[in-house]
Amino acid sequence: MDTLQQIERSILSLSRVEFERLTEWLLELARAPLRVAEPPARKPVRLGDRMTFQEYLDYEAGSRLRHEYLAGDLFAMSGVTRRHNRIAGRLCRAFEDHLKGGPCEVYFSDMMVHLTVGRDEYVYYPDVMVVCDRGQPQERLVTDPKLIVEVLSPSTEQVDRGEKRYNYRWIPELEEYVTVAQDATEVTVYRRAEEWKPVVLGSHEATLELRSIGLALPLGRIYAQEPQAQ
Repeated sequence: MDTLQQIERSILSLSRVEFERLTEWLLELARAPLRVAEPPARKPVRLGDRMTFQEYLDYEAGSRLRHEYLAGDLFAMSGVTRRHNRIAGRLCRAFEDHLKGGPCEVYFSDMMVHLTVGRDEYVYYPDVMVVCDRGQPQERLVTDPKLIVEVLSPSTEQVDRGEKRYNYRWIPELEEYVTVAQDATEVTVYRRAEEWKPVVLGSHEATLELRSIGLALPLGRIYAQEPQAQ
């Protein structure tokens, strides 16, 4: 698809649901600042050159920093705050306790998820995800999580609420995507079964229902004694 005319024809052939998703994504893209690709260190490529997916995997295996991969471009990941880490850790422990002895596993921050959008490949590092297929072919890479959770940070919030919220939908097995604010009591859950419409929870007394794994989790347990969560 190389010309504007071809793109227009493809858009007109979309179903109403697909067209609405495309419209929503374009609006989010227009509001969010574009991410700037960072050329990988210690690798002889010029600024603007792109890596193949396999080149990225080879490079990432030897890198001290983590990078997300977006259709050939690399993006260095920023560090996290103590609050971010505590919230993600509580979620991970709650999931592990609930899923113990079952077929599903919880992965925490250093595991990559690989997905395809159209002809482009993407790799992200979700904060927490649940995978129910233990026969994964690669040690650090999964393709079929049932649940993904991102803890929002000032530097990642727009990407998590926009780009990732759109791209994660292309994972066929994904049933729920959840964003968790760290500086306020706010959890948003998106479900495939509800056409990814957001459900926002905003108090310690509220309960997060994770239908993908059959867990009801009070927000008070997620935010336990975080002094600045409001």
